[in-house]
Amino acid sequence: MALVNDTGEQRGNPSLLKKDIDQGLTGDKVSYPDPAASPLGTDDEAAGTPNTPQQVAMARSLERGQGAQAGQRAPDFGNDKRGPGRASIVIIAGIVAVGLLLLVAL
Repeated sequence: MALVNDTGEQRGNPSLLKKDIDQGLTGDKVSYPDPAASPLGTDDEAAGTPNTPQQVAMARSLERGQGAQAGQRAPDFGNDKRGPGRASIVIIAGIVAVGLLLLVAL
């Protein structure tokens, strides 16, 4: 028995859960495809205990609910620097120390 929602999509499909995660709808990552070595649920199938469509539908519902509470996350590519980094502070401190040594030596 496939669980079908009002738009006609099967809610018990692990591929749809992965699609929700990749689109950032679960609130735990930004909308960007996540390359996976194996599709979601493959490990469970290999172990002989595949997820039932009801389990996948429940997981998808819970994940999307958490995503709605968390809100949409903006992509963070590590470029958003809001101040000097640790390396900059160390370099500036070194320059100041050398400058002070030169002033004392004069």
